[in-house]
Amino acid sequence: MRSSSTVLGAFLVAGSITLGNSRALAEDHVETAQDEAFTEYVTGASRLEGRLLAPCCWDSSRQTLDIHGSPIANELRREIRRRLKGGELPDSVEADLVKRYTTKILAAPADSPIAHLGTLLSFGLVGAGGLAAVLVARWRRRGPQPKSESKPGPTSRDEWDERLDDELREPEDEK
Repeated sequence: MRSSSTVLGAFLVAGSITLGNSRALAEDHVETAQDEAFTEYVTGASRLEGRLLAPCCWDSSRQTLDIHGSPIANELRREIRRRLKGGELPDSVEADLVKRYTTKILAAPADSPIAHLGTLLSFGLVGAGGLAAVLVARWRRRGPQPKSESKPGPTSRDEWDERLDDELREPEDEK
């Protein structure tokens, strides 16, 4: 019983430390209200905002611009939307922001295996589906087994079987 109370105490301490850290992070990142500029649809803006991290969150929560509400994230979102409305291509806006903030601003850098995860999962699912189709085809080809064939038939008897049967038939008083 003592070990369970120790484990419970450890969980309570860890939980209070976690809550304390999350409150400290919340105090550092003050959410600001989004203005009406974010409700307007701008072609390519949501895709670009989902690919870039808020600079204030590189080390802690790693939130992208589209979900983070800090002042710097909102300012970058306004800049992206203004530049896209001005006719600039999303790739050139992204390249300029990477040049300004380095590759730390990318949610999934080019050298990251996360960028290829979708392709890998697609091949894995196709392979698993193909394997399942082959197994089902083999199972259906075999068909159901008749009940009489599934029971083992009589086995051949040898001299040891005969000796054992003879010994079992002998009356106990002769032994």
